Amino acid sequence: MDLPAHLQPFEALLPQEPGPARVDALLALSADPHPLPEQVALAGQARELAASLNDPARTARAELRLGALHGGPEALEQVRSAARRFEQLRDAAQELACAVREAALLDDPLARLPALLRAAALAAETGQPLTELTVQVQLGALLRDLGSAAQAAGAFTRATELAATHDARVQATGALLGLGELHLEAGDAQAALEPLRAAGHLTHGEGTAAQARALGGLGRAYAALGDPARAARFLDAALPLAERHGEPALLAALLDARAATHDAQGQPGEAHALLRRSLTLTEQDSPRAHGRTLLALAAHLAAQGRAAQARETLVWALRFGLEHGQGDLSAGAHLALADLAEAQGDPAETAAQLRAWATSLDAQRRRDAERDTQVQDAVYGAREALAQRAARRDTLHLLEGTVQDASTRLAAMQVMLERWRGTSMLDTESGAHSRPFGLEVLTLHFNRCVRLRAPLSLAVVGVEVHAPPTDGPADLFVSNVLSAVSRVLEGQVRAMDTVARFDRFKFMVIFPETAPEEATHPLERVIEQVRTYDWGVPGMQGAVSVAVGLVGRGFVQGVNLLIDAADAEYYRARRQGPNTLTITR
Repeated sequence: MDLPAHLQPFEALLPQEPGPARVDALLALSADPHPLPEQVALAGQARELAASLNDPARTARAELRLGALHGGPEALEQVRSAARRFEQLRDAAQELACAVREAALLDDPLARLPALLRAAALAAETGQPLTELTVQVQLGALLRDLGSAAQAAGAFTRATELAATHDARVQATGALLGLGELHLEAGDAQAALEPLRAAGHLTHGEGTAAQARALGGLGRAYAALGDPARAARFLDAALPLAERHGEPALLAALLDARAATHDAQGQPGEAHALLRRSLTLTEQDSPRAHGRTLLALAAHLAAQGRAAQARETLVWALRFGLEHGQGDLSAGAHLALADLAEAQGDPAETAAQLRAWATSLDAQRRRDAERDTQVQDAVYGAREALAQRAARRDTLHLLEGTVQDASTRLAAMQVMLERWRGTSMLDTESGAHSRPFGLEVLTLHFNRCVRLRAPLSLAVVGVEVHAPPTDGPADLFVSNVLSAVSRVLEGQVRAMDTVARFDRFKFMVIFPETAPEEATHPLERVIEQVRTYDWGVPGMQGAVSVAVGLVGRGFVQGVNLLIDAADAEYYRARRQGPNTLTITR
């Protein structure tokens, strides 16, 4: 497959044979610092060649590379296609990379949530704790934005546990900040101190936005605990950092908090100036922060006795809340207007505002419930997708085991055919399979059961003739006894089991995919039939007995050790008396 004209300069760097090596070289070139259109074109060529070679692993790698190079719906489709291929290939590590990239490509929070949940589960499955930690921090932040505080706290807590377990405290800074801010939003300033202090310690001296969040969070916590002087010190340290990093929402929150400390310290002029500055920062890009500042400004004006200006600010907050769909802002504004009306002795206005507050609050609760339902549906969908993935993997594993089992049986049949052709498959004296054949079948079953982690049982059945008849050749009678016991054994075991001669007076019985507890039933029937067998010779009732030693594969390493264990178990059964069965698991 020749490269298009604009990629011809790369031809000299590629193998000429259109095989896997050329695909790998194209992917390697696409990762080099070439212009983006050339990187995309090289990855596209790699995908086309891998698809023509029917190489799903390299096709998936090329699709993931394409998804990483550009964005939009096309990139999302490439990443999802790669994820499906990697799942079929049972490459969970690459599935994880696809899930992480898919989450980065999605803008809709409700669509992004299942991708992050899947990434977290895959990171845990593949044993990548640092990746899981990063994903859990992102998941907690997303759930917090969606209003699911409890689930967000669970994700942040999981991230901190991973950081503590794997000595990755620095990576847990986002989780600590998230936990502290969740506690502040819930009104539990005391509980917020510990994670915020830890985050502040980890970010000390960095001069980052995370340090500003930690210092600002501590300032807000101390303010809520009634210590404005201490709160002011932390907020004053956080404000320059937030200004340096240009995050309007963060800076506005810190300005609002600092204004509250100015009010608490009897400095209304400074507080008013900070609130006005905060409004200017957030009017265009951060509507939620802007709404919170409007309520804070109105409360400040009302506390200074400037009721008319407070009312004007609250009316503006109502209009802003309606324009931006902020039901909580509208409810807060109505409640503040009711307080103003009550303070001015206007019961009718107070009642009207309280009714409006109740209506806004009810509407907001319905919206919150609807969003909560959407979040729960997204979480349920993600869990269902993971359960279906596990079911598909189990089914594939079962199919592979069935195919391997069929292959083993086919190999056993081929062995039997070869043995038959060589006249060594059967033992001529007893009519059972020969010892070499039995050992070969046992080896096949042992290796297969080890690979599939399936049980395997082996029994050694010894025959004893206590009083052979005096009439006729004794050897002929013994041969007839062995032949009869062989027929009894063949009649009681399944078609999948194998009966073979083991020694002069012993047989081996192989029970594939069978635990010792399950193999005891046919062996007990064998003992009973031999005990009551009619030998057709007067006085021979009870003259023939068997002893059976049964072992399970368990942790036995190797066929020879399994045979030795079964033979030793047979001798233990023989010492306990005739017609005895003993088991070692």
